[in-house]
Formats: sequence, C-alpha cells, structure tokens
Amino acid sequence: MDVVGGSAPGDISPAAAREAWRALFFVVPVVSTTFASFARLFSHLGREDLGWLLIDESGQASPQVAVGALWRTRRAVIVGDPLQLEPVSTLPFRVEQMLRRDHGVDEQWLPARTSVQALADRLNPLGTWLPGDTEPIWVGAPLTVHRRCDEPMFGVVNDAVYEGLMISATSPAAASRFASSFPTLPESKWIDVVSDESHGNWVPAEGQQVERILAALARVGHDMSEVMIIAPFRDIARNVAPYAHRYPGLVAGTVHTAQGKEADVVVLVLGGDPARPGAKRWAASKPNLLNVAVSRAKRRIYVIGDRRAWSAQRHFDVLAARLPHAPPR
Repeated sequence: MDVVGGSAPGDISPAAAREAWRALFFVVPVVSTTFASFARLFSHLGREDLGWLLIDESGQASPQVAVGALWRTRRAVIVGDPLQLEPVSTLPFRVEQMLRRDHGVDEQWLPARTSVQALADRLNPLGTWLPGDTEPIWVGAPLTVHRRCDEPMFGVVNDAVYEGLMISATSPAAASRFASSFPTLPESKWIDVVSDESHGNWVPAEGQQVERILAALARVGHDMSEVMIIAPFRDIARNVAPYAHRYPGLVAGTVHTAQGKEADVVVLVLGGDPARPGAKRWAASKPNLLNVAVSRAKRRIYVIGDRRAWSAQRHFDVLAARLPHAPPR
C-alpha cells in the first residue's frame, strides 16, 4: 500500500517494488492510470518490469508522453483511430519547429504532427490505407466493424471519413427497443438556425433550441445520463454547461472532452460567429472533429446550426446531405 500510495521510501530497491506490484496484480489484474501520473505511480520500476501496457485512445496521445510507460513494459497493445481527435500540444508550433531544426529532427516527429497510434501503425505490416487530407494514412490491424451507431450516424462517418470501408454491425433489436420506449421522439435531424446575433461563437438562438430539445426529452422521461450536448467551440460549451445542473446526469462540453464517451442522444450545437467564418473553416479543416462528434450518438443526433453556412464546409456537406432538416420551432 505504501508503494501504490506513493509513501514508500525513495531508496526502496527495484526488486522490492516489483514484488509489491506483483502482490497487487495477483488480486487486481489491471490498473488504470494516465500518462501524466504513470511516472510517479511506477517510479520505482525499471526497464520491462511490467508485463503488458494497454493504451486506449492512442490517437490522442503524443509519442513523447508514452515513452516512460513503454520503457517499463515488455509488451504493448496500442488502440486508437488516427481519424479521430489528434494530440493537443501545449507547446507553440513555432517553438516545436525551432527545437526540431536545432536538433536536426525530421518534421514527422513533431508532437503536433504525429501520435502514439501513428507510430505504432508504421510498425504493423498488417493493415490498410485510409483517406487522408494530403496523402493516404496507413493503419495497422484495422477494426472495420462498427457496433455503436444507428443510421444516419453510421452513414455520415462512413462516407465522410472512411470512404465506405466500415461495416455496420449495430444491433437492430437495440434500435427497435429504443424506438418503442420513446415513440414520440423525433428522428435525427438538422435544426436550421439562421441568426446574425452571436457572442463569439455562441449563437443565443441556438441555445433556445437546446432548451426545447432538453425539455422534450425530460417530458418523455428519457434518462439524462444518456444525453450529451457537445460543441466544437469553448464559447458554446461554457454557455451549455449550466444545463448539466438543471438536468442531472447530462453531459455538456466540447467535442474534445467527449472523445471516448457515448450516449443515446447527442445534441451537436455548431455555433460560429456569422461575421467570422474562419472558425468554421478550422472545425472543418479535417474530418476528425466531425467524426468524433457524430459517432458519440448511438440512437439520435440533433444538429443545431446555420445549415447553409456549415454545409459549405468540407465534410459537413455530407452531414447536411444525410440529415433531414427543419426550421426551428
């Protein structure tokens, strides 16, 4: 317990630390932690002292953060999707470039340009090519069978991101049970909100539609822990966060905070300052953000935003074409 709790002496022998962890793993086979705390938690262990390392969402992890964990383990299973959200580097890109040039390092090793998943895929001889913005992306051991989303969510991500490579294996029985439990719940749709008023990327008129949808879900008795409100911009996330207090269990935040999560119903609030289209272009510059946003929804997705403005953006044109649209009520 001293070793796990961090109160073991700093000069404890590696052999004693290994035996302490072996005793714990005898009872608890798997320990979950983050890369940020890995070095502190396993500080007394050395090279290959651990057996297996399982890395989830590795497409979101920069390679540098995984070095210590990989060094301490004998084998690793690395799971992720390079077409979902990429690593977020806190170091300015210009500084990364300066360091790279000073040390004579190739651009492919920049933290903002690669991930643990991308490097693992390079070493895997079994895989396939996925479409990329400038060139195809090699992925190792691709898991092409999708078991989460009903239509139209599956079709959107399959067409916009994976060029039809995925195979749907979502249970029709689960979709049927959901529909029979909530027969008055509308099908997935795009609620077209056109407004000239915005505060940053937050459009108050879109917030009114969020309130209407949440009230309708509450009336039919939907479990709010199976509802998620997500948005591409922080301005929107800050304004929808209070709904989580009014509807206990509701998850509200940016798309970046939603990766790895799922819900029966997802409300995607697009926002975007009408006078500054640059934010929309950033959100649509790669398919990753749209992929994560849409694939969080298992049964229904309700998109709120200016359909004409967003359907002019890359990848979002597929979303607009796949979803029926309706004016706000």
